[in-house]
Formats: sequence, C-alpha cells, structure tokens
Amino acid sequence: MKNKTAFTLIEMLTSIGIIVMVTAIFLANYRTSNRRSDLLMTAQKVVADIHAAQNNTLGLVNYGDSFPAGGWGINFDIGREGGNQQYILFADLNSPEVGETGEEIPADYDYMRYNEGEGSPSLGARTVDLPNGIIIDSIETSNGGTDMANITFLPPDPRTNIFDGNDKAKYLIITLKDENEGTIKKVRANFLGLAEVIN
Repeated sequence: MKNKTAFTLIEMLTSIGIIVMVTAIFLANYRTSNRRSDLLMTAQKVVADIHAAQNNTLGLVNYGDSFPAGGWGINFDIGREGGNQQYILFADLNSPEVGETGEEIPADYDYMRYNEGEGSPSLGARTVDLPNGIIIDSIETSNGGTDMANITFLPPDPRTNIFDGNDKAKYLIITLKDENEGTIKKVRANFLGLAEVIN
C-alpha cells in the first residue's frame, strides 16, 4: 500500500492566513500609491490649467462673443465657501488703467481681480473641482501667505500678473494636500509665466 501525503488542516489554515496577510499588505500599499498618484495628477492639472489660461490669452480665445480685455486667468480663493476644493479659470473683463505717460496706475488693480460675471461656464470659463479628499491647503505669494490669489495673463504679450488681493507679487505657491494621507504637493508659478510642480 502506498503512503499518500497531503496537507494537514493546520498547514492549510497557515497557508491561507499567509495569503490573506500578503493580500492585505498589497491592497494597503496599492491604495496609498493611488492616493499619491491622485495628488500628483491634481498638481499637474493645476499647472496645465495655468498654461491653458496663458494659451487662451495668446490664442485670443473669446469669452462669449468678445475677447476679454484683461486676458485669461486662474482664481484661487480658500476664503470663499468651498474654495479650498476648487479653482476657477476665468476671463478678466477689465483692462488696466494707465496714466498720461502710459504707466499703469497701481491703485487700480481691478483688472487682476476675479469679479462676478467673469467665470460663466456657458461663455468659456471653467470651475475645476478637486478630487475628493484633496484640498488647496494654503496659498503663498512673494508678499506672504494669503487666502486668495489670481494669476492672469494680460494681452498681447501676454504679461503675467500675480495678484494677492492687495498687491502684485513675483511668485505664487499653491499647496495641495491629501487629507487622508497628510501628503502635500506644491505648484509654483512666477512672474515669467512659468508653472511647475516643485515637490
């Protein structure tokens, strides 16, 4: 008579337990990796939308039936209700006031502000909602931290303007945060119109 070898019940349960543990570790790492990918993709989307506003100005894209006098821009406003979960690609309908010698009048920065009527999706603007769990954690300019900042592109060059609600700035840093993981990514744009993910 031949001896038949087989797994005992304890060996079978141990094998199943190991498989379950390895699967759980794999799934946890997979989810974390997906969340990091979502955060990076969101940061890249912010950069792409800054470039889209710049391209809209360069390409003389109309807002409704006419080209916006102040070009196109992006509005970030975490002080607005729900503003930390979205940003707006808008048409700047105001042009800068200039003095008699052609210099810009600093007191009038209305052309760099986001005003009601400049963000209508039916006319070509867009409100971009961030993925669930990802927020705009903070906004910083060369003037310091702020709740609001716009980056606009004034035609025809287009000249880049970064505005923090009070004054022009040389750069803008948007910090995106994954609330579940606590990880962050930063998007930096400067007065030359260059935008990139910096970490």
